Amino acid sequence: MADNRSGRPRRNLDLIAPVTIGLVVAAILAWAILRPTEKAPAPAPPAPPPKAEPAVIQPPPKIVEPEPTLTRAEIIAASQAAASAYAAGEAPDEAKDPLVGRAFALRIPFGCDGPQVQPGGAQAYYELDPKGRSIRLIARPGTWSQLPLIQGLPAAERPENVEGFWIPRPWTSADICPPPRDQVAPASPTPPAGPTLGLARLFDAGASRVAQRRSRPYDYVVKAEDGVVLTPPEGFELEIQGRITGFPDGRAIRCWSESADHRPICLFAVTFDRVAFEGHDGALISEWKD
Repeated sequence: MADNRSGRPRRNLDLIAPVTIGLVVAAILAWAILRPTEKAPAPAPPAPPPKAEPAVIQPPPKIVEPEPTLTRAEIIAASQAAASAYAAGEAPDEAKDPLVGRAFALRIPFGCDGPQVQPGGAQAYYELDPKGRSIRLIARPGTWSQLPLIQGLPAAERPENVEGFWIPRPWTSADICPPPRDQVAPASPTPPAGPTLGLARLFDAGASRVAQRRSRPYDYVVKAEDGVVLTPPEGFELEIQGRITGFPDGRAIRCWSESADHRPICLFAVTFDRVAFEGHDGALISEWKD
């Protein structure tokens, strides 16, 4: 009869492993089931909408009104102040000359005494055809390169050529023909006053010669229709429009005189934009534009 007592402990050992494994698995499952679940992070609150910036209202652009065009009266007033300062020996202001860059318009009456055959020193005049069939208008710019005022400039500032027109009768702001006067002539008449105020165009060496007249006058011929005889008018006007450019030192006007007893001669440095012949009533006859 066989003894089976030695096999019981082994069977008990064989049962321990499965039971242990089962307990471990059960414990893991229980822990997995019973463990507290981690809460998902709460969603971030929505970002507040961007704060609306107050609308910036831009001020309307500032409109810079152009300075008014200088008239004959203003040009003469500025020349009188410059002549007075020169005669008193006053040094020019170092600040920028306010006249530089300003536009001007000047009307110079001519032909007030009728047509001329020998113009002499007249800068603007008209000729009448002997048969009255045409009128020729002529304006001759002066060549002023040799004036003492120009020659007295520093060599580095001296222009190669200077052309311009004198402003007749600079003691009056009227831009019409002078009225006739019935008065007795003096026993010893004196010559008319020489020109003392002018508009000068400065041309540096190497500058374009298109705008330079070089002794070429402005001229225009008005022809009569067939069978019509032209009668001498009451006069014409030479209109000059341009801008004050100033001398190289920045001054709009410079003056010079032979002595303290001579009236100073003053020149504005300018450029011409338009030169025109007009009737005494303002009607355009002919024009040149630069």
